[in-house]
Amino acid sequence: MTAPTGLPHFRGANVPPPPGGRRRLPVAGDIALAVGLLVLDVIGAVAAFLLGIDVNGDWKPFDPGADNSDVTFTQDWLYVGIAGGIVLLTAALLYLLRAFVSASLQVLAGMVVLLVAVGGAQFDEQQDDRARVSMSAPAAHR
Repeated sequence: MTAPTGLPHFRGANVPPPPGGRRRLPVAGDIALAVGLLVLDVIGAVAAFLLGIDVNGDWKPFDPGADNSDVTFTQDWLYVGIAGGIVLLTAALLYLLRAFVSASLQVLAGMVVLLVAVGGAQFDEQQDDRARVSMSAPAAHR
């Protein structure tokens, strides 16, 4: 019995290890996945913000009797922070799938969403403090 010609013959220490582990996602597929997930992240963060406004009861999207008064944003940033945490969790899953470009962009997007949530909450807190001070200060000039 003769060995087929044209095929490599491995014997002894010359034997390569078997292919193992999972392969990486192709770069084009990884970039396409990253772009698609960034679009979903933006939609999710905006939806979380609007859900937070709606839960507070401060905003009614199609209210014909609206008086166009100011809308106060207080607890809404909690929902945005939760959305940022979910984005970071998806980054961990993408890393396990060896989609390194997508995982990196998801970490960046998650950090941006969390920073926006913290900054928005601090801004609202400062606005509330200013409103309380201006309400409690006596009118000096009348």
